[in-house]
Amino acid sequence: MQSGDALIIKEYEIQLTPGAKLFLYTDGVPEATNAAGELFGTERMLEALNSNPNVEPEQILKNVRTYVDEFVKDAEQFDDLTMLCVEYRGSTN
Repeated sequence: MQSGDALIIKEYEIQLTPGAKLFLYTDGVPEATNAAGELFGTERMLEALNSNPNVEPEQILKNVRTYVDEFVKDAEQFDDLTMLCVEYRGSTN
């Protein structure tokens, strides 16, 4: 954001069922770039997330990181990769 830009805040509400996972990420994940200048993108990120969706959140994060690392190889990155994955284990009531 630059000085003078308006900050837009949105509120969302979702209902999770037990076992549901929520994956949050910063723009550094889909914007990871390989040596040819190609972006990792949302499609590759979804492929990584769906490669093994029934594992623990920690493993999902490792899977996404592995996909990104294999894509970018040794290309220098200019943004951080921040990801959070949580699983709701609450009751069905």
